[in-house]
Amino acid sequence: MKIAVLWLLVICGFASHSVCDMLPMFWGKDMAVVATDGNVDQGMMVFMMLLSFFVPVCGIFCSWQRAKVLRITNAVLAVLIALFNIAHAVMELPSDNAGQYVVMPTMILIGLVLAWQSIQHVREGQR
Repeated sequence: MKIAVLWLLVICGFASHSVCDMLPMFWGKDMAVVATDGNVDQGMMVFMMLLSFFVPVCGIFCSWQRAKVLRITNAVLAVLIALFNIAHAVMELPSDNAGQYVVMPTMILIGLVLAWQSIQHVREGQR
């Protein structure tokens, strides 16, 4: 149950990260990305959907199973998400959006706790 909740927090964190980026628009700030022609890279959109929704859902489903290979798969996904959260924070910060200073460190913490709990879940199955 802990692992599933942590995966849900990952999904919530990614959603909060996106909302935090869009909030300045409500106070009149131009949110257009500089040096773009307005076309959205569909590959990047698919990648972000996979990372922010599909991977956590797979992690939840894998964490519910007793099969060792699925527990290991969950742990691998959790470690990848933790590493991505760290790398993304390093790339994103410093930011002119103060909300990211709350969201990004929290995402790192959630990712690390998720990875730790998932690895412990694999080890418990070996006893």
